[in-house]
Amino acid sequence: MTAAPGWTTADLVTHLGAIRRWAAAIVLSGRRIADEPAVTATEPLDEWYAGTATALIAALQAVDPDEPVPNFARIDEVAAFWPRRQLHETCIHRVDLLQACGRPEHTWDVDPEVAADGIAEAIRVFGRRMTDRGRRPHVDAPIRLVATDLDRTWIVAPDEDDPQAAPRLVQREIDVEGEAVGTATDLYLAVWGRAPASTVAPSGAAEAWLAGPRVC
Repeated sequence: MTAAPGWTTADLVTHLGAIRRWAAAIVLSGRRIADEPAVTATEPLDEWYAGTATALIAALQAVDPDEPVPNFARIDEVAAFWPRRQLHETCIHRVDLLQACGRPEHTWDVDPEVAADGIAEAIRVFGRRMTDRGRRPHVDAPIRLVATDLDRTWIVAPDEDDPQAAPRLVQREIDVEGEAVGTATDLYLAVWGRAPASTVAPSGAAEAWLAGPRVC
């Protein structure tokens, strides 16, 4: 697979199933579990995966969305974090599978509102995670992202008080030093490295951001 060299479809399904079990364990226990555990998938693989997805859904139904539940980014630490995270985990890996199968680009589309939510999640959640891992995204000046199909924008900027802290989403209009422009799906896939940066025509500081570490 392009985004996961050496992976097979079975590897991808096993990864997603492990993630489902990991998330369910965190939600039900209310405890921080650093990484998804190693798992042994059973055959038939589709039934095993369906079981992991069912377990996650049941876990999410068993807690109030506002109940305190930890997560790896240490922000938004309530149960509602996890359905959002699992939605985008699935969306991105679905694109991986479609790309690996040689499906045309129009089949990679993600619902624009889902893609828009995923853009915000990637900036806030993974910007923090990457920074904590010593791989801060290259946001050294404010950048604007423009979703042409939603008439929506996001501004990503360095923290004013600590330039080495994780980049942040700015909720007001400020001067920017670069832009990336495209549909919400184009921006989402470019941020996640599933589409070339050229898809969203980055300029200025946006070029360095899209060329550097953003998610992992």
